[in-house]
Amino acid sequence: EMGLWVALGLLVTWVVIFSLYPALQKSLATPTRQRPTRSGRYLDRLIDGLPLFSYRYRWPLVIVTFVLCAAGAVALAGFPGLLAPMALQTDALDYVDPDSAIHRDTRRFESQVSGLTVVEAWISVPRRTVLDPEVLRGIAVFTRQLERDPRIDSATGPTTVLRYKRYIGGGGDRLPEEADAWPKLAADLEQLLLSDSRLRGFVDLRTLADARVTVVTHGSDDPGRADLRRLIESSWQDALREVPALEGSSLRVVGRGLIEARIAQYLVPTLVESFVLTAGIIFFAFLVVFRSGAARILAMIPSVVAILVMFLIMRLASIPLNVATILIASTVLGASENDQIHFFHHFQEARAGGSTERALHHALLVAGRAIVFATLINAGGFLALALSDLPPMRQFGIVASCAFVLSMIASFTALPAAVWILLRDRPESVSRPA
Repeated sequence: EMGLWVALGLLVTWVVIFSLYPALQKSLATPTRQRPTRSGRYLDRLIDGLPLFSYRYRWPLVIVTFVLCAAGAVALAGFPGLLAPMALQTDALDYVDPDSAIHRDTRRFESQVSGLTVVEAWISVPRRTVLDPEVLRGIAVFTRQLERDPRIDSATGPTTVLRYKRYIGGGGDRLPEEADAWPKLAADLEQLLLSDSRLRGFVDLRTLADARVTVVTHGSDDPGRADLRRLIESSWQDALREVPALEGSSLRVVGRGLIEARIAQYLVPTLVESFVLTAGIIFFAFLVVFRSGAARILAMIPSVVAILVMFLIMRLASIPLNVATILIASTVLGASENDQIHFFHHFQEARAGGSTERALHHALLVAGRAIVFATLINAGGFLALALSDLPPMRQFGIVASCAFVLSMIASFTALPAAVWILLRDRPESVSRPA
């Protein structure tokens, strides 16, 4: 939805720029500044020295840029045997301000009392026999198998009620495993279900074909929600082997814990697909704008550098990938490539009849000021998200702002250095060998 609405907003902006904006400029006689400001003069001095600076340090700039990009790629994808891929944030509580009382209290409850990940195991039995003594004994075996695993906080089902009743009556907290004890237990459970409506959530009394077992684990200490399903299914297979009466029954595992696991499965494809799609569209646009193949590749250097270095910073700052920060790659790539289009348009414009040094100076002089102020506007706009009470939005705002600044720095350093290396040219002020 975000992608669709942003695309629509950009389309509306494009129409306004070529229609309403010129009309307002003409009707309001908008004045333009003629005299350069002090900050403009400082920027001009900086631009005057950039072509020669980028030439003198072209190899160190490119090498350092490559090393940082490689480190960012490793920070994101990990390295086999040494570093795991960047963490994916799927715990819903991580999206709440950690300084809030509800976050602290819930985390304390999770660590001291019970976990937060809840998964429901629905057992369907044939021929309306869910209250059959042997079927109930099989459910008790299934529940007991789950609770043997130290990663499970609790497994609560219809037979749990019988265990509580037995404990209160002084019979201990374990249900008997002998088959001849279960007819009476089944009759007791039926009476409890008829007398207390709160217990009917464990058994579907309309069909007598379904029973529910609620499994609770710690959100951070569980076997990894993808493994939780396998653990439940393995315990069910053990119960099937021990109690033949469960033959023909089926198990369905549902619940919020599995939904959070599915979110994790969507996050990485979202990152890859959005980045590849955005890069493909931009490359096609460059194919139309620039005939030079080298220009098409070089134009993406600042954005790629900013994205990969930001992943390195996120790893060092322990900022995880979540539903907000997962969009950093496509957001920065799409927003910052405008600067490179302007840069190479003016570079090719001046290089048609001049040297590389003059073309770089012209491109930086004309597009450089626009790149600086556009970066400040973009970074400032995203930095406003740092005031959000929602941690993912706050992280996204800070990361995006830093990425825009990194892209601007790369546009003034790594990009000109790569141009010098690729074109194998020298500045006019540097003497050529005889």
